[in-house]
Amino acid sequence: MLLRLGTVFAILSLLGFGGGRAIIPQMYRDTVVQQHWVTAAEFSRYFAISKLAPGPTTLTGALIGFAVAGITGSLVATLALYGPSSALCYGMGRIWDRFQGHPLRDGFAKAMGPVIIGLVWAGAAAIAEGALDLPFTYAIAGAVTIVLLTTKVNPIVTILAAGVAGAAFLR
Repeated sequence: MLLRLGTVFAILSLLGFGGGRAIIPQMYRDTVVQQHWVTAAEFSRYFAISKLAPGPTTLTGALIGFAVAGITGSLVATLALYGPSSALCYGMGRIWDRFQGHPLRDGFAKAMGPVIIGLVWAGAAAIAEGALDLPFTYAIAGAVTIVLLTTKVNPIVTILAAGVAGAAFLR
């Protein structure tokens, strides 16, 4: 089990260019749909917890690892999620610096923007699948979306407010 857990998260680590949010859709697919380690609702809760805690979104992986195999699973998932990408970033950073000022480098950097935005939106869709199951949850999601798109309210405040509303009305 630990080997499979490490393998899944190591592959996710290498797919995670653009930040942790970019791998959330694939993490959902791997851990919920393919491996059945957690349910869609559990995945959404782990994601929400990882957003409330200081640190990267990929803390979700540590929580899933814990659900699968306790502390050892959490450690394996965390090391697998951060180790390969850290090594790759170090190596690629050295290559990237070597081509500073090259026109293809700048074009590549600009082209990655839309890819990353698409991956972030795909992550939002994956989280919504586990979190949206009642009309009230759709209303909460809609209200949070409107607040985030039209104001500069800190996302943590909206997550906490949504959690309070859910706790109060969805008992």
